[in-house]
Amino acid sequence: MVASICLISDKWEPSADIKDGDMFNFIVVGAGTAGCVVANRLTEVKPWKVLLIEAGGDPPIESYVPPYDRSLLKSEADWQYRTVPTGRINGANVGGSLDWPRGKMLGGSGAINGMVYFRGIAIDFNKWADLGNKQWCSDIVFKYYKKLESLQDQKLLRNPYIRDFYGLNGPQVINTFNKTDEELIENLKESYSQIGLERHEDLHLGNLLGVGLSRDTAYNGKRASTATTYLSQIQHRENFKLIKNAFVLKILLNSQYKVYGVVVKYKGKEIKVFASNEVIISGGSINSPQLLMLSGIGEKKHLESKNITCKVDLPGVGKNLQDHLTINVPIFGTTSYSQNKINNYLNVALYSYNRTGGLAQSNYPHLLAFYSRNRNATHPEFEVHLDFWHKNSPQAKNFFSMYKEPINQTFSELATHYDTVVFHFNLLNPYSRGEIHLNTSNPFDHPLIYANYLDDERDVKAVVEGILMLADITETDFFKSMNAFHGRYNWSKCNKYRLNSYGYWRCIAPEIVTTIYHPVGTCMMGPDPSSAVVDSRLRVHHVKGLRVIDASIMPNITSCNTNGPTIMIAERGSDLIKEDYGIIEKSAN
Repeated sequence: MVASICLISDKWEPSADIKDGDMFNFIVVGAGTAGCVVANRLTEVKPWKVLLIEAGGDPPIESYVPPYDRSLLKSEADWQYRTVPTGRINGANVGGSLDWPRGKMLGGSGAINGMVYFRGIAIDFNKWADLGNKQWCSDIVFKYYKKLESLQDQKLLRNPYIRDFYGLNGPQVINTFNKTDEELIENLKESYSQIGLERHEDLHLGNLLGVGLSRDTAYNGKRASTATTYLSQIQHRENFKLIKNAFVLKILLNSQYKVYGVVVKYKGKEIKVFASNEVIISGGSINSPQLLMLSGIGEKKHLESKNITCKVDLPGVGKNLQDHLTINVPIFGTTSYSQNKINNYLNVALYSYNRTGGLAQSNYPHLLAFYSRNRNATHPEFEVHLDFWHKNSPQAKNFFSMYKEPINQTFSELATHYDTVVFHFNLLNPYSRGEIHLNTSNPFDHPLIYANYLDDERDVKAVVEGILMLADITETDFFKSMNAFHGRYNWSKCNKYRLNSYGYWRCIAPEIVTTIYHPVGTCMMGPDPSSAVVDSRLRVHHVKGLRVIDASIMPNITSCNTNGPTIMIAERGSDLIKEDYGIIEKSAN
């Protein structure tokens, strides 16, 4: 059906013509969320020649159409990573491990994500500053959010408090999806209210505590990744070149620990391209540490175990992996909402004509809740997304296929006869830390991902207590009208516990824990090279001419979805480069 939609994607130019030995001022590795921003901002300096290298190609049409955001998972536009089975967690997940999709195309993971945009809160960034990164305190960081944002939602723009909060003239479009299910969303908001969550027109103004609609990186019924908003603007700049379907094999480092270029597999050949100023790695939280380690930058013992000569001993490379772990809480019942009967051909016609209809909407309500165990808290501990499917929906049955039998069978049968609401419960600030290891010295072999969810008992306690608070939602008026009931995970080792008891969730949570796709932290920013990978100016410790600019530099994960903070990191990182070369004045901090 997607193929029949008239062309809605951006027009991307072919790969640039480059050859072995070409010289640039800056080479940016990875045209994902961060890399597109960095390439845009660096090419603002006309004397600088900038090369952007992307392992994937152009975003497929499915990337642009909101309901198809999940259809690209396990496709060529996805790196198709999986976590390593450990036997300690994910016992009830197929294969004992998890898919960790990452975008492999222009726009990166921002071209396949759920398009949810949040900034994070002041305490997130002040924690970074307290760890020795003074240039990333909230006062500085929020100026960069206003620089990047272009709020488009006309209703919100009429509210002076909201209008003044956001930026209005930045490259990144910020909007709110039009809703075709207003009554459902209103009932869900009221249900959250009845369990004690305050309603907000904009959650940022409530310090991300309460319930409300998300802001979204979409406009005119179409995804707005940084490829669309930043990269498409600069394709014809004379000082810019982009190569696609090009795989960076390693970073070139001389005996004085100065990076001078990269080795790239491009059009079937290995070539070297050189950087007179810097190489910037923007591969994301999996690919960036992998490339550093393949280039001899990382923990010496680990590199030598893979027959890689250690050139710079940085033990923190690949460590400090954090993610917003997810526990899915399924609820079943019967609603009076009629299923959308508009046939697919009419949806295609409406979308092709004026970007309206079912194809202009996201697959799920962009209604989010943030709360904490402490009712007087100043910041959230938990975030909840949700899915809603009518009975006998193929989407529900496909969703439950991530679980082994008999869980999959039990939930699939319930979804056949009942409407399904799945609350995706996320722990925002986990104590547990994972790691990225090399599998082999072959750059084309996927690295080993150890998520290590719930390693820390404090995370287990928080998850169980947070879910038990959420479980009360079935006692609200709307869910009572549905005759709603919690779905029990049919898993033998946990069946002895009473449903929704502490023991039940303590038992089942490690078995079913999954991801909301927010990995960060594996090239941590900080002043101490024994643990951190980059300094507060994002320069790799002990190396000249090399920076990392992407979500991997986060010392601690933000209290929200990570795409917005990643754009901010790229904006801030680009200015740090300009400061270091005297293009703009250094900030006081």
